[in-house]
Amino acid sequence: MSAVYDLLLRHIDLLTPKTTVLGSAKDLSGEWLSVVKKNELQINTWDWLTAQAYQGHIDNKLITFGLPTTDQLQDRTVILLWPKAKPFAQALIQLIATTAKRCYVVAANDAGGKSIGSACKEFSSSTTKLDSARHCSLWSIDLTPVTKFNWLAMGRSFKWDTADYLTLPGVFSHGSLDSGTSVLLEHLPAPAHGRLLDLGCGSGVIGLSLKKRSPSLEVVLTDVDAFALRSAQLNSMRLALPVEILHSDGLTAIDGRFDFIITNPPFHQGKNTDYQFAQNLFKQAKQHLVKDGQLWLIANRHLGYEEWAQEAFDHVEVMVQEKGFKLICAQEPR
Repeated sequence: MSAVYDLLLRHIDLLTPKTTVLGSAKDLSGEWLSVVKKNELQINTWDWLTAQAYQGHIDNKLITFGLPTTDQLQDRTVILLWPKAKPFAQALIQLIATTAKRCYVVAANDAGGKSIGSACKEFSSSTTKLDSARHCSLWSIDLTPVTKFNWLAMGRSFKWDTADYLTLPGVFSHGSLDSGTSVLLEHLPAPAHGRLLDLGCGSGVIGLSLKKRSPSLEVVLTDVDAFALRSAQLNSMRLALPVEILHSDGLTAIDGRFDFIITNPPFHQGKNTDYQFAQNLFKQAKQHLVKDGQLWLIANRHLGYEEWAQEAFDHVEVMVQEKGFKLICAQEPR
């Protein structure tokens, strides 16, 4: 993603104190950070990792973490870092169109950069490619005005165990229950009590459905994505299932110990396979589990997660293999 910033640095006229860079890209070069700080660019991101990457380098007043709103973009020049999910990107374009006649959009070519013009056609009067370099493209989009915008109206729901779960745009498996989580929920023994962490919670369906089955469970939901956290918060309120919700990069911001840590971990970054989350999880999980606590993890069958888990845990077992997934339980016996 640093190549995206390199392309923007070729257009320094766009980078002024009236500019908001909207999106998620945590790989920051020193030159980019210098321009952001000097020109007082506003950074608006829904990704906690991106917000963290900026902290300590620029004034925290310039960083906004959360769902972007119309008020935040009012009278601003907006540069959108195009997200990989096209419907999410189009929703962001509509949000920008409530306050601006034009915006700028940038992306790596293999992450949609080449087709931004066609993807924005429905929401614009014209699109122009301004520049292409470092395998990235920068577009100018003349926007069709949008009078009303509401993130909730962009949400989609799915049903699990008689309950409806709302997912906002950009949330993993938007509007449906993914196959891996479905296998996990179908076979995971429902804990009756104790403290449970739903790590990388998305819509919160894992932690909330277990809380629904066992109300005495103390449940914590965590994610790095503001749209996931807001979805989980809305589902908690709608289903009257009180839980604690917080942002954390894996286990880095997690306090205390749990009887159960349950996760459907990410293993993709763009088109690449990323094992870092799972590797860090196995190394750190024991510090956050009680003596006989359990780590439950669903993974694609081809990933050798149980081998990594065995380096950290005495007892690791593949409990179920189904639909191309495997459900793994790692535990330290008392």
